[in-house]
Amino acid sequence: MLDLSFAKKVARLTTIAGSTLLFSCATIDAETQLPEPGKFAPAELTRPYVPTGEPVDPSAASAMTLEELLVFADSESPAIQTVLARMGIADAQVSGAKILFPDNPELSFGVGQRRAAGASAFEFEASIQQRLEIAGEPGLRLDAARDQQKLREADVQEVRWSVHVEVHRLFVDILLVRERLEQAERFVEFAESMRDIAARQVEAGESSPLILLVAEADLAQTREAVIEARRSLEGLTTRLAAVIGWPQLELPPVEGTLPPLRAAPNPSDLLTLMAEHHPELRTRELAVLAEQRRLALEHREAWPEPTLGLSFGREAALGPEAGTNLWLINMSLPLPFWRRNQEGRALAQARLQIADSERAATAARLRAELTEAAIAMNAAAERVTLYETSVVPQLEENLALLQRAFELGEVDVHQVSQTRERLLNATGQYIDARITYYESAAMLEGLVGTEIWTNDTENTP
Repeated sequence: MLDLSFAKKVARLTTIAGSTLLFSCATIDAETQLPEPGKFAPAELTRPYVPTGEPVDPSAASAMTLEELLVFADSESPAIQTVLARMGIADAQVSGAKILFPDNPELSFGVGQRRAAGASAFEFEASIQQRLEIAGEPGLRLDAARDQQKLREADVQEVRWSVHVEVHRLFVDILLVRERLEQAERFVEFAESMRDIAARQVEAGESSPLILLVAEADLAQTREAVIEARRSLEGLTTRLAAVIGWPQLELPPVEGTLPPLRAAPNPSDLLTLMAEHHPELRTRELAVLAEQRRLALEHREAWPEPTLGLSFGREAALGPEAGTNLWLINMSLPLPFWRRNQEGRALAQARLQIADSERAATAARLRAELTEAAIAMNAAAERVTLYETSVVPQLEENLALLQRAFELGEVDVHQVSQTRERLLNATGQYIDARITYYESAAMLEGLVGTEIWTNDTENTP
C-alpha cells in the first residue's frame, strides 16, 4: 500500500520548491503604465433609443410611419441580424473558457515481462496525469472571453444605432423628394399652359412658330425634372426597404410630417450627450478594458504549468516471494528559462496601445464630425429661412403673373423661359437646403447617440 505520510511530505516539498520557482519566473520584466478605461465615455454597454411596439405585419401594412419603420428595422434589418449572428462566436468562446482544466487528463498503460536467471514474470503499470494551471489563468481567461462577448454586444448596439440613423435619414429624404416631385409637377402644369397659349397664338397668326418650339423645349425640361424626382423617390424607397429588411417587393407608402426647423443645441451640451450615449465611444472604452484583461492573462500565461500524476505498478515475483504493488505520486514542472510567453505578452501590450490610440482617435473624430454637423445644420436652416421668406411664398403668385403677362403679350417667350428656369432652380435649391438641414440633423443625432429634441422642445432659428 501507498505510504500516505511519505506522499504528503513529498508533495509539500514539491510545492515549496515549485512556488519559489514560480514566483521567480513570473516576474514582469518592466512596470507598464496602463491606460484607464472611462476616459471619454463610461466603459459600459448602452442601448440605443428604439420606439416601443411590435413590428407591423408586412402582409397587412398599408402605410408606414417613422416609428413603425424604426421598430421593424430594429427587428428585421439584415445588418442587425448579421451582427447578432456573430454573437455566437463570442458565446462559444465563453463556453470554452468555462472549462477549468487546460487539457484532458492523460491515461497511459504499460505491460511487459521481466526476465532474470531464466525466470520471467509479468509486469503491469498504469498512470493518469493532469496538467494544471495554478496562476489563476482559468478565471482570467473566462473574464477575457466575457469581455469579448461584451464587445460583440457593443458592436450590435453600434449597428442598431446606425440603422436607426439611416432609417431616419431616408425617411426625411423620401418626404422631401416627394415635395420636389410635387413642385416639378406644378412646373409641368405651368409649362403645359404656356405651350397651349403659344399654340393658340401661332394658330391665330399672332406669333411666330418659333415661340411654340421654345415652349415645347421648356415643357420637355420640366418633364425631365419630374422623371428625375420619381427616379430618386423610387431609389430612396428601395434603399429604405433594404435597410429595414422588408420582405415584400414593394414598401408601403411612407407617411409622416417633418419636424420644424430648429437651431442646433449648444455644442458643449451635444458633446456631453455624445460622451454619455454614443455607442462607438462605449465600444472603444470596452476595448481598452478588454485588452487590459488580455494583458493580465498573458502575464499569467508565463507561469509554468505543472503536471500532476498518479501511477500504479504491479510486479510479479520471479521466485517464491510474493509479487509487489507500487504506487507513485509524481509531478513534473517545466523550467521557464527561455520561453516565458514573451511574444504573447508583447502582442497583448501592443494591442492595448492600439486600443488606447483608437479610443483617442475615435473621440477626436466624433467631436470634429459633431461640430461640423452642427455648423452645417445651422447654415442649412438659415438657407431654408431665406427661401421661405423671399421665394416660396410668392412662387404661385409669380407663376400666375408670368402666365398672365405672356397671354397679354407683355413678355415674350424667351423672358418666360428664363424666368421659369430661375424659379425652378430656386425651388430646387430650396428643397436642397431642406434636405441638407434634415440630413445634418439626422447626422447630428447619430453623432450624439440619442434623440436630441423631445416633442415639446422648441428652438426655432
